[in-house]
This record gives sequence, C-alpha cells and structure tokens, in this order.
Amino acid sequence: MKTITIKILCLFFLFSLLSCNGSLKTQDDESIWLVFQPKVELNRSVTLRLFFRNQPDNGSIKVLSAPSKTDMELDGTKIEKEIKSDGEYYFYDIFFEAAVLGKSNLPIIEAKIGGKTYKSKAETIEVVKEQNVDNNAVKLVLKTDKDRYHVNDTIKLSLYEYSKFSQISKFTPADLVKKGAPEALFEVIDVGNVDYEVGIVGFKKYIDAHFNVASYHWNVNETGKRMATLDGVPYIKSLIFHMKMKAKEKGTFTIPKSRFDFKIYPYEEAFREEMLGPEEVLRTKNKISSQSNILNIIVE
Repeated sequence: MKTITIKILCLFFLFSLLSCNGSLKTQDDESIWLVFQPKVELNRSVTLRLFFRNQPDNGSIKVLSAPSKTDMELDGTKIEKEIKSDGEYYFYDIFFEAAVLGKSNLPIIEAKIGGKTYKSKAETIEVVKEQNVDNNAVKLVLKTDKDRYHVNDTIKLSLYEYSKFSQISKFTPADLVKKGAPEALFEVIDVGNVDYEVGIVGFKKYIDAHFNVASYHWNVNETGKRMATLDGVPYIKSLIFHMKMKAKEKGTFTIPKSRFDFKIYPYEEAFREEMLGPEEVLRTKNKISSQSNILNIIVE
C-alpha cells in the first residue's frame, strides 16, 4: 500500500478513535440530542449519533418515534444495552438508509437523567436524488463574544467548523505541506504547533505580541458537536479551538483567515469504496479547501 493510502487510512481510523474520546462540554441546556448529516443521497446510508449529556437512569430510555427508515430494531432496551461513553457524554449510533425521497422524521428519544425526564428535539433528514460535494460543504467561522472590548475585558475567541457531511477529515493546506508543514491530524498532534492546530500561520507569535492568554483549548477530539444553521442552511457545527485572553493595549487587532483542506466521504460506504479504487481517487475525489473570515478585534 502506498504512502498516501496509508496516511488516509490511519487518519480515518484516528478520527474514529477520537470521536470516542471527549474533552469539552458544551454550554447549552440540551440533555439529549442527535447529530446527523442534514442531506443524504437516495439509496445511500449514514450513521446518526444520539448523545446523552449524562448517563440515563436504568430502564428509562424510550423511543417515542422511530421511523422504519432508521433502525428497525431501535428501542430503549437496545439503546441502553449498547450505549457507550466518551468520557464526557454517552452516545449511541443509529443506522439510516435513504430509501425514499423527501424529508424523513428522525426518532425522538426520551429518558430520565438524575430522575428528571428529557427528550430530544423533533428533527428531519432530507433524502435527495443526487448530492454533490462543493466548496460550500465545509465552512469555517472565526468569532468573538463581543464586537468591542476595553483593555481589561476578557476576549473569547473561537473558530467553528460547519459541515454538511458527517464523515470528513481535516488537513493542513497543500501549499503549506509542500513547504514542510505537517499534513494530517496525527502529524499535527506530533509536532504540537499551535499555528497548524488553528490553521493560521503566525498565529501564536501575533497573539503573544498583543494579548495575555488566560486559556487555550484545541478541540482535537471534536467533542461538543451540535446541529446548527448558517445563513439559513443546516450544518453539523464543531468547535476547532477556543481561547480567553486580554489585550495588552488599545487598538484594532486583525486575526487572519484560518485555512484547512478537507477530504469528504458523502455516505457510509464511500471510504471503503475509495480504498478499493485507484490511489488518485484518495488524493483528489471530494477534496476541498475552506477558509474562514478575517476577524478584527477592537479594543478601546
């Protein structure tokens, strides 16, 4: 097996492993939620992930709605028996086969957690005749919690990934790799360079020059995923990094665009199909580049 095939294979299984480890709790009040690919091509399949903020009470899980196009055997007993923990949350994977065009209702799950009853939101997944991967498949958004700050204010800076697909891999942009940058996630972990973690060359040097950093978190395990909308379009939202800091002086500080390359697998079987195909397919098929907005931080 050639080098690129080995890299992508290792990366795919690393992401599978990381998805089963957690390190960051989210800030909302949801206790049960689904994370799923918003659109699926007809006659393809995807895996939905059901999350519980804490372990459900024994015997309390109920499936209030379970359409036949998801898991035929989905019931509370099955979920409780096969539920897994990622260290932060509990989760259960649900197989979805796109058999009928149009919107399909997803299962609504109810459970007691600490004696209190919760249930997931009513959600729908759309089955389409054909689904193409384009440059809007993944979007990156840099943001702060406020528009303007005073010198003594704590600035909260975050980078979010919005994806239309549930199976994706993130890479350092190809032009930087040619200059010697680490390419895949496991290589970035090994190098430990903040610039490549956040996708911004010169980031750490610029931040250290203008801010005092109180905390920095790189969400390498991709915990805390949620469904969200961006410009009216549904996405899977995932935090890439978050930090708290204070400006050393007044001024306008510019955070450059974050950039990453993404490899996308549009449906459950795509990775296996590509592994059996020509190596060039692994390099180029459904590979896109994405960059965030430029962000100005104004300190008065």
